[in-house]
Amino acid sequence: MKIKVCGITNNRNLREIASLQPDYMGFIFHRGSPRDVTETVGSLLLSTVPSTVKKVAVVVDKPEEEVVELVRKYGFNAVQLHGNESAGYCRKMMDVCEVIKAFRIDDSLPPELPDYEGSCHLFLFDAKGRYQGGNGIKFNHDILKGYNLKTKYILSGGIGDTDLPYLKNIDLEGIEGIDLNSRFEISPGYKSIAPLKEFIQKIRSNATVNK
Repeated sequence: MKIKVCGITNNRNLREIASLQPDYMGFIFHRGSPRDVTETVGSLLLSTVPSTVKKVAVVVDKPEEEVVELVRKYGFNAVQLHGNESAGYCRKMMDVCEVIKAFRIDDSLPPELPDYEGSCHLFLFDAKGRYQGGNGIKFNHDILKGYNLKTKYILSGGIGDTDLPYLKNIDLEGIEGIDLNSRFEISPGYKSIAPLKEFIQKIRSNATVNK
């Protein structure tokens, strides 16, 4: 089970989270988000993140050239496309870095999902809410039962420490990992490290979760 920690905004958290060795660390570049680092990314110590941890730039409907520049300037290993980016847009980005295409879920999977097969490396399924992400709410995971596409996905949306028993026994086709964000925060963009560390350790120590 891969683990992505998203919405990092400050160097103290950056260092602490990097020491936990998640698979991905996400940094949000969207002015509508309370975790936006568009203006502060230059002060983040991104070069100190271990090479074993993939740095993800989370963007929303940015022009392709801006995303490419962001990746190359700051050394991001992946982009998470969290807007209405087309399958063609995603395919172009695959020539630049790893691509995670996010979809905001309400009560059903998007009908256009099959169009994105082969156009990204992973899907990410998040709950639809006020913000593009980090709303701290869940969608009904039952709609993922019987998922039959080849592209694996990261499960996002309101996952917190109380979900540990559920995640230890999760049985969903295609799940590749989980995304942790607002449920581990003291305030937007500032993660509480002790519960996050405990959660990650318990997830990784449970053999039934690792697929």
